[in-house]
Amino acid sequence: MAAKRNYIIGVDTGGTFTDVVVLADTGEVWTAKASTTPDDFSRGVMDAVGEAAQIMGVESSDLLGRTTLFKHGSTVATNALITRSGVNVGLITTRGFEDTTEIMRAIGRVDGLSDDEIKHVTWITKPEPFVPRERVIGVRERIDYQGNEIVPLNWDDVMEAIRRLIEDDKVDAIAVSLMHAWVNPQHENEIRALTAEADPHRKVYWSFGSSLSQVAGEYARANTAILNSYLGPTVERYLKGLEDKLASGGLKGPLLIMQGNGGVAHREHVSAIANLQSGPAGGMIASAYIAGLLEHKNVITTDMGGTSFDVGLITEGYWRYAQEPIVERFRMLQPIIDIESIGAGGGTIAQVEMETGRLLVGPRSAGASPGPVCYDAGGDQVTVTDADLALGIIDPNYFLGGRKSLNKDKALKLIEEKIARPLKLKVHEAAAGVHDIVNAKMSDLIRRQVVRTGYLPEEFVIYAFGGAGAVHASGFAAELGIKQIYIFATSPVFSAFGAAAADVIRTRVMSCQYILPADPVVINQRLDGIEKEMSADMNREGFKPGRVEFRRFFTIRYRRQSAGVEMPVSWDRFNPKRMTEMHSAFEKKYEELYGVGSGYAKAGIEISEIRVDAVGKVAKPKLTAKRKSNRDARSARKGKREIFFTRPERKFIDTPVYDYERLGFGAIVRGPAVIELPFTTALVPPEHRVNIDPYLNLVMEVP
Repeated sequence: MAAKRNYIIGVDTGGTFTDVVVLADTGEVWTAKASTTPDDFSRGVMDAVGEAAQIMGVESSDLLGRTTLFKHGSTVATNALITRSGVNVGLITTRGFEDTTEIMRAIGRVDGLSDDEIKHVTWITKPEPFVPRERVIGVRERIDYQGNEIVPLNWDDVMEAIRRLIEDDKVDAIAVSLMHAWVNPQHENEIRALTAEADPHRKVYWSFGSSLSQVAGEYARANTAILNSYLGPTVERYLKGLEDKLASGGLKGPLLIMQGNGGVAHREHVSAIANLQSGPAGGMIASAYIAGLLEHKNVITTDMGGTSFDVGLITEGYWRYAQEPIVERFRMLQPIIDIESIGAGGGTIAQVEMETGRLLVGPRSAGASPGPVCYDAGGDQVTVTDADLALGIIDPNYFLGGRKSLNKDKALKLIEEKIARPLKLKVHEAAAGVHDIVNAKMSDLIRRQVVRTGYLPEEFVIYAFGGAGAVHASGFAAELGIKQIYIFATSPVFSAFGAAAADVIRTRVMSCQYILPADPVVINQRLDGIEKEMSADMNREGFKPGRVEFRRFFTIRYRRQSAGVEMPVSWDRFNPKRMTEMHSAFEKKYEELYGVGSGYAKAGIEISEIRVDAVGKVAKPKLTAKRKSNRDARSARKGKREIFFTRPERKFIDTPVYDYERLGFGAIVRGPAVIELPFTTALVPPEHRVNIDPYLNLVMEVP
């Protein structure tokens, strides 16, 4: 009986749907979806858990009662940023640098803008700051870039700044970011101690830049502290409320929160900004797990959900962290997986620009409410999902495995009225235009991501996930010249699957300057110090020193360069020979990325940044290879329908429809075809072929 098993639950709250994956200790996997509830995200989480319990045939209280780990990727922090619904924040910084966050950096004017937006130079303005200038207060202090105290911290300045921000400005949170606290946090620690006297009842939420980042760059580090304070009370309130709901629903295991660094941590140990990009990070974790299983070294991860399209890369078996991730047009310093997003999901809105007569797709989305026109919930803007439905790709009676019916007639009527008639096209041609444009936007994003890392798209396989990923993957893969696409049974809930599979991870990134060949004794001492501190952090997460794995990465560059190459370090101890090998490995990698002869050894080579991940392993899903099935794919046919294909010819084709659940290992489906999974639809164009592999993944071969 299912109720006798123990479970791990992974939940990902997306812009449109909240996804849940339940892993049993026996290796079984269940998936479910519920609508996201923006007014109270925790309600959508509980609804999704209830859906999963119903599918499993158990009571929700029984499911939660037997759950050993509940892991959650949340959009509450991202949503608070987008809607500007955080709290009032004040900033304490070094006197003389009060204008740093408003001056920004030169590139700050265009950070976070799309290529189209950047083209309109006269329209570009700086983003509205999260802390207005009147709530930025400087205090007398100075530590230099080497960590030496030049001017002691003036305690009277600090006490007056706190009094003014709390009593006069009525702030809800205070951020502290001093000039060189990244190298020596002494003065920020002194301010932290003074808060016990100045704010004994903890009226406000506090964030300290040196606790959040040990990386040089006063502008991005100040943003990091500000954003953490801006989001902190909102995130804490949400997570505490969710924890209470889960506990009252029967959960006895811990609530672990997905972080942008690709790991989870206990709720009370997670900073607010660590929640940013936690959903896309879940997809990367799931991809890394599958890539290890299938021995894929280079993978493009593509997540097409209801609101956005997220792209990440695994190269040589590793993902990368963004050097300075940009959130809502502000640079920050946090270990967040390098994933780039655009507004290109199932709910992305298509419209005709009246001034030019152009068909535009995105970046705005219909979201979870009201959603696409075909949801029949009040939406009055044509979306990508409406176009896919009009083309015949989606069965209106089998959306979400038949749990939701779509109003195709309403979608056709709105497409005709808003797109086809203004462009003087037939309805199916207008829908095909929407389909092709969104595919082109996605392929452009992938191409940029791949080429800027020194690789070519054809050197990768594509993992297609998200609710709409399997519909569009063949389109953007063909434009890129990529020959293999992997679609998984868990693709529609892949980020939740990744959350369920995620380890507990703490990440420490810090600036440094070690000129190669550096003294190995100094490097070893620095790593030992970092890992000793991180062992204490992991002990608070419940992991003894012997159960923690350390992953080390060095960012290396030619001297006077502003950016470097991050390289994994396989050794835990260094000696002179290994330092020389590191030098040679960097020069080889640099030329692989930028071309033979691009290096300049005479400039000297330095380690500019150290990253260490402390990993506490937790239980993983047990995916086992299946025996080859003797069943022919024809036995899985469930009917046929007319679908309008745009490749290789633009025409309607009477297309077979296959039931994924009846396709076993070894089955081959030749295009044109549609394969219907419980929560998504895989489109197989003419001349394409799908093989079912031993793990029951759909492997699409692109001609």
